[in-house]
Amino acid sequence: MQTFVGQQWLANEGITCTYKEIDTGGALFDALANNEVDAIIMNDTTSSPSASPMFYIGSSDYYFAVPKSRSDLMDDINAAMSAIARVNPRYIDEVKSNYSAQNSGSSSLNSPERSWLKANDNTITLGYITGKLPYCNEDEDGEMEGSLASLATTLHDKFGITVKTVAFDSYKMMSKALSKGSIDVALPVYRNYWFAEQTGVVQSISLGTMSLTAIHTGSNLNKDLQNIACTKSSFVNKNALESLFPTATVTEYQSDDEAFDALRKGTAHCIVAPSSRVKTIGDRYDLEDCETAELPDTCELSCWISRGKPELLGIINKGIINAGESLSASNFSSTSYTTQESNTLQFLYRNRTAIAATLIGMLSVGIVLLIWTLVRARTERKKADAANAAKTAFLTRMSHDIRTPLNGILGLIEIEELKEGDMQVARESRAKARVAANHLLSLINDILEMGKIEDRKLTLEHAPFNLKELCDDALALCKLRASGNGITMQDNSLPYATGPYMIGSPTHIRRIIINLLDNSIKYNKRGGSVTFSSQTKPLDDGRALFCFSVSDTGIGMAPEFLKHIYEPFAQEGDDARSKFQGTGMGMPIVKSLIELMGGTIEVTSELHVGTTFYVEIPLDIDKNPQTRANTVERALDCSLADMNVLLAEDNELNAEIAQALLESEGVVVTRAANGNEVVDLYLSHPAGSFDAILMDIMMPDMDGYEATRAIRLSEKVDAADIPIIALTANAFVEDAKAAHDAGMNAHPSKPLDFNKLKNILARIKKNGSVSL
Repeated sequence: MQTFVGQQWLANEGITCTYKEIDTGGALFDALANNEVDAIIMNDTTSSPSASPMFYIGSSDYYFAVPKSRSDLMDDINAAMSAIARVNPRYIDEVKSNYSAQNSGSSSLNSPERSWLKANDNTITLGYITGKLPYCNEDEDGEMEGSLASLATTLHDKFGITVKTVAFDSYKMMSKALSKGSIDVALPVYRNYWFAEQTGVVQSISLGTMSLTAIHTGSNLNKDLQNIACTKSSFVNKNALESLFPTATVTEYQSDDEAFDALRKGTAHCIVAPSSRVKTIGDRYDLEDCETAELPDTCELSCWISRGKPELLGIINKGIINAGESLSASNFSSTSYTTQESNTLQFLYRNRTAIAATLIGMLSVGIVLLIWTLVRARTERKKADAANAAKTAFLTRMSHDIRTPLNGILGLIEIEELKEGDMQVARESRAKARVAANHLLSLINDILEMGKIEDRKLTLEHAPFNLKELCDDALALCKLRASGNGITMQDNSLPYATGPYMIGSPTHIRRIIINLLDNSIKYNKRGGSVTFSSQTKPLDDGRALFCFSVSDTGIGMAPEFLKHIYEPFAQEGDDARSKFQGTGMGMPIVKSLIELMGGTIEVTSELHVGTTFYVEIPLDIDKNPQTRANTVERALDCSLADMNVLLAEDNELNAEIAQALLESEGVVVTRAANGNEVVDLYLSHPAGSFDAILMDIMMPDMDGYEATRAIRLSEKVDAADIPIIALTANAFVEDAKAAHDAGMNAHPSKPLDFNKLKNILARIKKNGSVSL
């Protein structure tokens, strides 16, 4: 491809060549060094110390290639290149700069270049135009200063060359010195191949690109650019301007003073200068009546060298390459100025009215922002005070609500001790204590669940269940409570149009239904009624909408209270907490759970008449329901005698209670006080010694999850099958999932409901296993 591009380029330039094909890159450079060819066509990633690139004749993109079977690797490469481009947009340019042939061969001089230096006493004489800061100038000691002085420094430091510098006042004088051989190199000059050809010199690679600014007197820049003044010592001289603006009239003056005098008098309408020199010009000449505008045109600078000195050209080019960014306009910070900075004082004076108005506007905006900030700070402070007040109210209410059942339990214990031996009093005290303890447990669960909801840490289930059975179970439980309060309960549910088998979070749906039914019973009156209605409606996406309502003939709610029903601790009436034994967190939890499942809840109520809640919850339809056989054996119907259970519990009191309850059913209990001990006891007994392991979760040394994993990973015969039951106060869905992931089979939460535990053990005894 590069051969074809090279031949086309040569043909377009009118150059007739004889072509010679050579197999390798190394052979190409050898042929050039041995004068077998005059030039070679080569890509710019290959270089040689004995050759330097002269022209770029074309370009093509480079690509990564991978086998068709590794498309994943190509995706990774593309992603990496995109990431590099985001972090460093100039990455490709930097790679080209670092590894192109032009730069890779610039670190050392080749043999012909060293021979030229030896023949010229290892000395190069640079000629430059003085008074052209920030590029170049002659300082008080007669030395060259400015950014281009870094070329002389680089030639000396990098290649050990002695560099002499000679200052000139005009390009004409510098050109004559170059042609006579008084200097070896002239800089900086406008880089243009045609101009260099006409002058009889060769030019180096670019010293840098110079942005240009027009200083003009009229209001029409394009018109003013048709009449330009310049000087013989200007970087942007007549030749450069005629090349950049071919339709313009360019007049050359002897000095800057004459050029700016012509601009003031109107003889010339515009002067084009390097943008970096506008500040210097503004310090010397009054530009108050002039306009400045940065032009889209740019001008490249280079060095001139007499023809017939290719070795010197190579040395200078290598010096420019190694000087790098120190020659660039972006590094002229100490002596370079922007167009705006060059006219700061004039700009401020000419636009003083607008600037004053802007400052007043900014001050006004600042005052408004200050007021807004103060108001916002006051609002935030009020919110913080409200939050602190809410926290104080929460602690006060919780202190009352927690102390009330605790005081009841402690009081009942004292009553039983005072009337020791009175079995009737003992039975009544235990029944009342159980009610108070359950209320305390409900309160704690509400606090924990509300905290998880507010912290967005509550986990919903996605499990198959029978919606009809769930509703029936909840109604059966609540009917017992209703009948005890003299309240009738009716079920007006319609047949489920989508069938009863759903996928969702049955634990939380059950919690919602029971909570609403409990409220309807709690805030009802003797002889009242509660009606539950439910149905399912098919949705377009193959899901079902579970719709149910709970209506009661209770005390109802006032319209003012309905606005706050879903707020924590909201209860109508000052004595509601004592009278109805509520925590005030049930409805906020219900609403949050419904919304987490994508549902809605609405309420209508009339004081002293009753209340109705309407709930809709979308559910996935279980399209492949598997009816589970009812393998639950009631504990009363199945003896647990002779079962061997390994109990892991670090709390002595909890362990004693569990052991006593189990032994009362004939279970043989072996106790362990921590995770390490339960693992050691299990491994030290023969397989089959234990029918089940009851595992506390939070234990010292090794927790229940780690102990379970250690048992499951052991090499005992029954390690994978022995039932492990979690006994934990962590009672939420995510806790059950953690237990399942660790390898446990069941998750009855604390406080221990012994009937549930007996049912689990009965299932183990009958079936040999149990699952979450």
